[in-house]
Amino acid sequence: MDKLLVIKHLEVEGANSIAGLTWGFPAITNFLGFTHALQRKVHEKISSSILLEGCAVICHTSQPQTYNNNMSREHYFALTRNPLVLKGKEAVTAPFNEEGKMRMDVSLLIDIKSTEEDGYLEPDDLEDLQELIPNIIPTMRLAGGSISRFETAEVVLDAGTQNRDDHARKRFLRQFLPGFALVSRHKTLEKHMARTGQSPLDAWLDFSTRTMHAEAPEKEGDKAKWEVDRPEFSGWLKPIMVGYQSISDLYEAGQVGHVRDRDVPVQFVESIYSLGQWVSPHRITNIEHLLWTQSYEAERSLYLCNNPFEPDTSHFLNNELSNTEEQ
Repeated sequence: MDKLLVIKHLEVEGANSIAGLTWGFPAITNFLGFTHALQRKVHEKISSSILLEGCAVICHTSQPQTYNNNMSREHYFALTRNPLVLKGKEAVTAPFNEEGKMRMDVSLLIDIKSTEEDGYLEPDDLEDLQELIPNIIPTMRLAGGSISRFETAEVVLDAGTQNRDDHARKRFLRQFLPGFALVSRHKTLEKHMARTGQSPLDAWLDFSTRTMHAEAPEKEGDKAKWEVDRPEFSGWLKPIMVGYQSISDLYEAGQVGHVRDRDVPVQFVESIYSLGQWVSPHRITNIEHLLWTQSYEAERSLYLCNNPFEPDTSHFLNNELSNTEEQ
């Protein structure tokens, strides 16, 4: 990682906040898809030697468009009222899939590499990239939402040098405060499975549900004391969707009807879930730990988003052998 494309305070309206079984923030696949779409435009207008690969996501603010009825803690999505359709002589409500929308303000760090073997990028191409990106971003969409504005979009040529210097790295990452970066904590999920002996789904649900238990009162007539059951891991942990797994054969183009593009092959997939965490950028000791990349295994038809983040200290809250908490 020597060069970065830094897009600061990208404000999006109407982004999709539902990611498979989770909601509240778009799936990481949306941001890698945005990176890929940006790369295709760069290849078309500048050069095919520029490779936009990894993407880091730092969220400053997020606001799901939900409401509650003040009678319970349940939240409901504020859905659109679609026009009526004629069914015979009557006007009826058109069927639709429920959508969850949100507003968000995010910053993206996109790794710039070269497709050439020597890794060299022409200085003129980088200058053209710096001029082109601010003009391309307003024409694109992110997570299905419309980009209303962004603060800056610049190419950082000395990102590798800043990453190796502790003071320079911290100064660079502090510009994204206040904000939190989304990283992978899949190993934490695996440790929770090993500790509890639960299935992957049950262990994953422990981080997506809130359970409570009541302690018996000391004296008769006193109220019971309710305690929240929490997994024995620290940090702002979040269940996330990290890719797709095929559930059907690969069909040739044109074999499946009612698809978006009949000129490409089609395969039905299901979502893959893991565990993520929101961390403050200034605590990161390596900028590369923020970057998400994608991989594809043709034999298993597996599309997966990967992130190399590793915590520097113990992530157990109730670990008697360690008195430190995760930074």
